[in-house]
Amino acid sequence: SALYLFFYSREGVIMKEVLGDYEAFVAEANKLIDQSGIARKEIIMCDTLCYRVETNERYDELKKLLASHALSSHEEEVNQRMITVYSLREPLNVPGWQRPVPYIEVPQPKPGSLYPEGFAHAQFVTLRGLGEFRAAHTSLPFDEKGLSHTYNQLVKLSGKDVSIKFQDKNKGSVFDIERGT
Repeated sequence: SALYLFFYSREGVIMKEVLGDYEAFVAEANKLIDQSGIARKEIIMCDTLCYRVETNERYDELKKLLASHALSSHEEEVNQRMITVYSLREPLNVPGWQRPVPYIEVPQPKPGSLYPEGFAHAQFVTLRGLGEFRAAHTSLPFDEKGLSHTYNQLVKLSGKDVSIKFQDKNKGSVFDIERGT
């Protein structure tokens, strides 16, 4: 309905005010995918956008802002810092993908590491298992540190202005596995 479209576009505008131009960030991620020779049909969706902050104060501030636009959040400690993932009430429409992005991830700053505030990476769910996906792209310089994760193994590909991560489970499935449901 028209009311839903107005609300949805209002949410999108609010998210742009809070996070910046997420559509341009995903467009850059799409370019890296295309330049890497990965066919879009190998990817189900862009599942998560990761947004970094510079300070713990900004982390707390952004947590409050995003919580008011989320259905739920999941916070856990990873490598001596907290990471919060928000399941958005209104997922974000992004260029190049039919399915909207349902999750925003916000990591607390790493002690001793300075990163400018902004998007860090986009996460994509692969159609086939991660092992098969990697085997089909042996020429790509994947960072495989994420293969050590217990529940959500992933590989990362970095470009000049953007990083993308590939996983074979969406965040919702990972949360269910972690909770044992």
